[in-house]
Amino acid sequence: MWPLPEPALDARAVYATCISKTRPAKVKARLRQLEDTVAAAADEYEKAAATASLHNLKHLEDQPDGNDMSKGDNKKLTGCYTSRMARNGSAGREIYNQLIKSARRGRCPLCGHGFADTIDHQLPKIAYPLLAVTPANLVPACLPCNKAKGEAVPATAEEQTLHPYFDDVTDYVWLAARLTAPPEPGVTFFVDPHPDWSPTLTARVQRHFTTYKLARLYAAQVGTELAALNDYLRGKPYRAILDEIQARATSYGTRNSWQAALYRALAASPWYVKSGYLNEWDD
Repeated sequence: MWPLPEPALDARAVYATCISKTRPAKVKARLRQLEDTVAAAADEYEKAAATASLHNLKHLEDQPDGNDMSKGDNKKLTGCYTSRMARNGSAGREIYNQLIKSARRGRCPLCGHGFADTIDHQLPKIAYPLLAVTPANLVPACLPCNKAKGEAVPATAEEQTLHPYFDDVTDYVWLAARLTAPPEPGVTFFVDPHPDWSPTLTARVQRHFTTYKLARLYAAQVGTELAALNDYLRGKPYRAILDEIQARATSYGTRNSWQAALYRALAASPWYVKSGYLNEWDD
């Protein structure tokens, strides 16, 4: 997961922009009446996200309608995102584009691999319509990651996936890989938590890793990488092979990327350096 700066956007101003061209006038008037409620919910959200406490916002779920579905306010609020922000030509489309462009190198911060071409609601808009256009709740993401989390709502702190705007676990190498030898050589990626992490943070990192299916995503990239590497290493002496792999591992530094984890695992494997590179790798 890659951290991102929290959007420098005021939640009230974003909401006002999104509803500015709403028609008919009766719907616009009702959305204006909800502005203070939306702004207050956004403030609560930011405070909860900063303390990994999004699970404590249950009182905002299905609001403002609650059980009274006849009012239709929830539908109006979710429409602020679908029709008034995400839609091309809508009043809030420039804000949507700004959020998409905030992704580092255009990559999804949730997996660090796919292209960030959608917006993911950290708390789903269907459950939290008051937060449908709250900037801190809108994260640029690739479509697979967006779909992977779906409409999941955390019931506990441990169930919260990492939030790119509020969580940063890049100060420690926690993404690791292990090699398996023949008859089925392969690479498996996993979370190696910091010994000083709290049980809650460890659970959240693991939840993130599992929710976004990162082990499978990263393993799918290995075959092409190793095919090219193995061809390059064939015929070289042991010392040259070890030096090459260690140099590549060092070049990635302490990044939590699948490439960095892969080369760290290769460099630590005497079997791979001696003969493992001669095998066919299916992963």
